[in-house]
Amino acid sequence: MTIIKRNRVTTNSDLISAIDKLCPLLERQKENDAVADLRKAADQLRASQENTPAWKEAIESIIDAFEGEHELMAYTMQRDTDQWTEVEELSQVSSRVLSLARRLAY
Repeated sequence: MTIIKRNRVTTNSDLISAIDKLCPLLERQKENDAVADLRKAADQLRASQENTPAWKEAIESIIDAFEGEHELMAYTMQRDTDQWTEVEELSQVSSRVLSLARRLAY
């Protein structure tokens, strides 16, 4: 097993990339408000320096999309199946977004 040590810069760019992958999947689930909020947060992350108020607000907004108003946490649940479907992809990508956002929040 290879362990990859991450720094905050690569974690930030990985989070933006993961959001970019997650949004089309959420659009197919008709989660348009959540997609708009996540895209806004990704744009804020791109435009802000780390640990600035705007950057912190973007991270909080991403976490809140999962734990708060949009309840995206439901998409992170793994299904017990041996077939790869959009549901599993949605689960994997949404879990990655939440994990990366939490890593940057602390």
